[in-house]
Amino acid sequence: MKQWGILTYVLFLMLLSCQTTKHIESHGYVRKQVLTEEEQRVFDYHFYEGIRLKEEGKYKDAYESFLSCKSIDSLDTGLIAEIAIMKLALGNLDEAIIGMQQAVKQEPNNWWYNTNLLNMYIQGKKYDEAITIAEFLLKKYPEKEYAYNVLILLYKETNQLSKAIVLYDKLERIAGISERTVFEKIGIYLSNQNFKKAQAEIDKIIQKFPLENKYKILKADLLMQQGNLLDAYELYQQILKDDPLNPYVYVSLSEYYKAVDNPDESLKYTVMALKSGQLDMNSKLDILSQHIEHILRAEGEIEETENLFKLLIEYYPLEEAVHGYYAAFLQHMKRDEDAVMVYESMLNINPANKQTWLNIIQIYFAEQNYPALLHTADRALGATEDEQLFYLYKGLTFELMEEYEQALETYLDATSLFKPTDKAELKSDIFTHLGDVYMKLGKTEEAFKAYEEAIQMNAGNLIALNNYAYSLSTEKGDLQKAERMSAKTVEREPRNSTYLDTYAWIFYQQGNYSLAKFYIERAIDNLKDTQGQGVILDHYGDILWMSKENDEKALEVWEKAFNSGHQTDELKAKIENKGWER
Repeated sequence: MKQWGILTYVLFLMLLSCQTTKHIESHGYVRKQVLTEEEQRVFDYHFYEGIRLKEEGKYKDAYESFLSCKSIDSLDTGLIAEIAIMKLALGNLDEAIIGMQQAVKQEPNNWWYNTNLLNMYIQGKKYDEAITIAEFLLKKYPEKEYAYNVLILLYKETNQLSKAIVLYDKLERIAGISERTVFEKIGIYLSNQNFKKAQAEIDKIIQKFPLENKYKILKADLLMQQGNLLDAYELYQQILKDDPLNPYVYVSLSEYYKAVDNPDESLKYTVMALKSGQLDMNSKLDILSQHIEHILRAEGEIEETENLFKLLIEYYPLEEAVHGYYAAFLQHMKRDEDAVMVYESMLNINPANKQTWLNIIQIYFAEQNYPALLHTADRALGATEDEQLFYLYKGLTFELMEEYEQALETYLDATSLFKPTDKAELKSDIFTHLGDVYMKLGKTEEAFKAYEEAIQMNAGNLIALNNYAYSLSTEKGDLQKAERMSAKTVEREPRNSTYLDTYAWIFYQQGNYSLAKFYIERAIDNLKDTQGQGVILDHYGDILWMSKENDEKALEVWEKAFNSGHQTDELKAKIENKGWER
């Protein structure tokens, strides 16, 4: 459907401009009403004023001016068409179609009125009606190539491919064989798996342009697509012999060797294509995007690969994408410090590139290099108009450093700068972390308000729902509300041990120890790593203790929690006192 965007736009410009010229030149439009000299003068004044306003893009004013003409002569075909065009410009497609239908009815052979109506039908997806007009225009004006092209597009849109092929053949008899028509037909034949006819079209254009190797490459590519690898290879070699520096045959040979499971040769020709001075930058970027994983996996060619990236940067020093691929290669090789230097060079080219800043920040985050991260986040905020994601990373870093006051200040700064265009999910995440920090600082009421804001902005924010529910349970808040929120998280992620632990703890606080035991055991069953294990085991021990089922196991679980690193004073007391009085 993308092609219709272009077609409609072109025709829309015709509607807003060319039609005026036809009216002024009086190409046979029918006047149904005889005007006095004064009526004609007033009509012409308002009509040309409407034309002027339309050309300035003041469509509403132009429409009003044309309506003044209508009160004088409502049957003028040119006026009817202009009013229809203005209705289209003002967004009333249905009325525009009705008006243009009237213009065509009064002057059925008029090219411009028919093409305008055709465009309106296309915009309204009334393809059958559009085809009827296009077929009429082709019959009436067989010399106009446009009539062929628009009808072909309509046939393709409605999947009448055989009719499109017939028109392409007629067009070739009129205008001669062209690359565009041949390639269009090849595309149709390939969509129907008709390789024989596609091959015939390629042979036809090769015969017309025997020195153009790009068509021979296309033929070889098609042979390879059909699985005829030997013939494809022989043709590639013939092309390579005639044109040894052709970068496009390098690209095809790279694909050929990939197909025959020879990755070393495939990489060799990929590199040759990238080094070629005859290949444009966009094509090289396409090759990089398609083969970057293969290039990165070629560990035996590390030095050559790095030299390739350096060479590309030397050729295209201001091309961000080339630097970006090199940085990705360096990160793949665990050379994060070098990758940061490349990303910094990208910022010299485009300091507003948010993704580049984010790549640096994520490297520092993974390294736990918090001072460098905070410095980079501040620089990023200065360069990118207060991008909220950088506030989030900065605040999260302060949280990890247990600098909660500074984290609070960062998140509050972020919320004060929220814009309507900011993503609701990101704003919700910031409010979630704000709630977490308030809880750390013992500001329960503020924390609950922040969690409420987070959930209001994104009802599907599971972290906010979980953290709010858990906070309510630990603060002896509204446990029914906590249960409802926690239930949503468990329903969405039934194997998430953190959410299961929260759900169990809420039941524990409600005194429902059987359900609490059921869900805490599910939480333990789904533990994927040791992170958070101590808290969950601590809760499990409490639940076992209060259920009075197995006091020895409760003590055993508490000791396991303590040994996992969860060494709180409260847990230590439970172990030393062998529980507490129930």
